[in-house]
Amino acid sequence: TNSVAAFKDTVVKIIRVENEELTRSCVGVRKGQELVGKKAYQLLMYDPINTILSIKRLMGGAMRDEMVQAMIRSPYYKFGITSLNGGTEDAVAVVLGGKQYTPEQISAWILKKIKAEVEERLGDEVTHAVITVPAYFTEKQKNATRLAATLAGLKVQKLIAEPTAAAIAYGVDNLKPGEARTVMIYDFGGGTFDLSILNIVDGQYLEAGTGGDRWLGGDDIDRELQKLIFQKASEKCKIPDISDLVNNLAETKRYQFEGQVRFQTEDAKIQLSTSQTASIIIDNILEDENGEIVDIDITITREELEKITTPFINRTIELIDCLLKDMGYDMSMIDSILLVGGTSCMPLVKKMLSEKYGSNKIR
Repeated sequence: TNSVAAFKDTVVKIIRVENEELTRSCVGVRKGQELVGKKAYQLLMYDPINTILSIKRLMGGAMRDEMVQAMIRSPYYKFGITSLNGGTEDAVAVVLGGKQYTPEQISAWILKKIKAEVEERLGDEVTHAVITVPAYFTEKQKNATRLAATLAGLKVQKLIAEPTAAAIAYGVDNLKPGEARTVMIYDFGGGTFDLSILNIVDGQYLEAGTGGDRWLGGDDIDRELQKLIFQKASEKCKIPDISDLVNNLAETKRYQFEGQVRFQTEDAKIQLSTSQTASIIIDNILEDENGEIVDIDITITREELEKITTPFINRTIELIDCLLKDMGYDMSMIDSILLVGGTSCMPLVKKMLSEKYGSNKIR
């Protein structure tokens, strides 16, 4: 969902790209111009077919993969996903500006953007990088990541598991000589859910086990929240199904409406981490069968969001228990659970994990 660049000397320092810490992992084409980051994400309002999101989910993937097929069927992803011309039968490509690109090529665009911005900030050429990947990435997926870096002009010093990188960033390695700690990293991001158990001794990280789900993330919560928004809007406007009105809009207006729903859904989800209510207001776009304007003005409560989110958090707890069982570990052997990733900021995540494993373990 997002990318971030940093370097570490005595501490980890984030390098801001376009004056923001996070860069949208989004690529688009507008009038022949390549767009990456925030500008590409804004393109969703006008041309979602030529806007690529969640490319990481396709890295090292195959056309026959169940989740690749699910992305193809999902109305949430507007861009084309198809078999690569001239590639193997199972090779995946995305379509942008009428041309095919591999997931590695799209990822390289994002890396190039960040590399250029970092070079400008540091006033020096950047040739090497350590790149983080999900802990459960297969060798095929890791090779795809290395290829993307090569295409972006970067030599990969090392691929490091995202949970390990998170542990380093949070400073959990600040231990006294001879002191040891076992940490579980719970990384619930926008596109993926990562689990890792690390044994930390004398500044060394020993990965004891990994788990997670590459198809579980905040994006999935967004989709469920969008369904609730449509349901509430239908009830308030006394319309059987607002989706029918959306589908009947002219293409330009439909893209505008769907883009607004996507942006405001994410904003509402974030807002509900600190507030009890959030508003969704979309005016002067949607029309009924008679051409009359239908304005959307509804309120989402934290309770409603948490009802939607609970099954996803329960799934992460199942994955924790599975990982512990597979490793022959007991939760008593884990000193702390470090919460990482945007979705982990939701109060319900900490609440449910605390109820299950004890609040003293949650960081």
